[in-house]
Amino acid sequence: MAAGLLDEQYNNIMEENDQYKQLINQEKDNLVSLDMEITAAETRIQEKLTVPGGILKHEGKHRRHRKQIRILENKLNQETVKFDEMLCSNMDYYKEIAHLLQQKGTVCNIEEKFNSQLATQQGIMEKLTENSTLAFHQRSEAETRMKELEVRESIEMETKRKMQQLKIVIVHDTKLHSFMEKKFQEIIPLKEDEDSKIRKKQQQCESGVKRLEMYMQGHSTLVEVTGEKELCQIGQSFIQNERKNFALINYINELHNRRNSESEKHSCLADSLEKQWALVQGALDQLKTAITGLVSEIMHADVIVTFDNIAHFTSILEDSITDRLIQTNNLEDEQMGLHPQNLLLANSDLLPEGEAAVDSGRSPALSLKSARSD
Repeated sequence: MAAGLLDEQYNNIMEENDQYKQLINQEKDNLVSLDMEITAAETRIQEKLTVPGGILKHEGKHRRHRKQIRILENKLNQETVKFDEMLCSNMDYYKEIAHLLQQKGTVCNIEEKFNSQLATQQGIMEKLTENSTLAFHQRSEAETRMKELEVRESIEMETKRKMQQLKIVIVHDTKLHSFMEKKFQEIIPLKEDEDSKIRKKQQQCESGVKRLEMYMQGHSTLVEVTGEKELCQIGQSFIQNERKNFALINYINELHNRRNSESEKHSCLADSLEKQWALVQGALDQLKTAITGLVSEIMHADVIVTFDNIAHFTSILEDSITDRLIQTNNLEDEQMGLHPQNLLLANSDLLPEGEAAVDSGRSPALSLKSARSD
């Protein structure tokens, strides 16, 4: 904002300078035309003086010419005074232009510093956003893997539950068989008579029938669970299931280890992001404290700087810096203490032509005065 105002002032001053240069050139042209008129008048006067009897005839014209010459001399003096004033004002404008250029340079340096600091902060924020997006993607991938593991664990638990039920049924059948055999052995009498033999045969038949019924029931349950009818295929299916379960257990352990390693990586990444965020926050807090201190010193009041009003306070700081620079430059100019004539002599581009124009403008007048005295 301050740089734009300085550029506008500089452009206005340069336009005024160009206008003054055009006026100076016009005045020079006027002076040349006046010199030509004066020389032409002098030549006419000399011709009339040389003609015999021309003094009495052209006396009135000669007076008018002298009056016109005096008027032209007065105009010439006035124009030379205006020209000198323009030179002085042009020097003042050159000083103002130099002062504005100096202010523009300081403002550009301050703007470059602020832009570099802003670029560094933006780079840090971009790195943080990239790291956060990477962590988010890694977290989503880990969640999907965890879901897959949970599904596989649920399937494995279901198979284990079915296997446990089958084992319980088999153990129950074996215990029941052993219990029945024990009971059958306990009720065998010591006397071996025909009745006992008959009973024994009946009991053996009954136990065989019961055992056969138990085997049939166990076989039917195995067929229901496995879907196979032959015992060899059922055994092979149990062996294949055990192998699959062992492979799944190994895969689950491997996935668990991967999950632990990924969780450790995520924790390390989260710690690094928190450290970077703490550093950025510390830098931002330092900037806010510095700006609050400067603004409070300038405004002589307690000020709270936030991210919403930091741009307003930075503009206030820029205005105050430009005011201080203007004051220092004015003090330096006052300490230099140059005289206006010295300032006029310091302009090497305009003075020689001006002095030549002044000398060439005043020489015809001096020649006229010498002619009058003669």
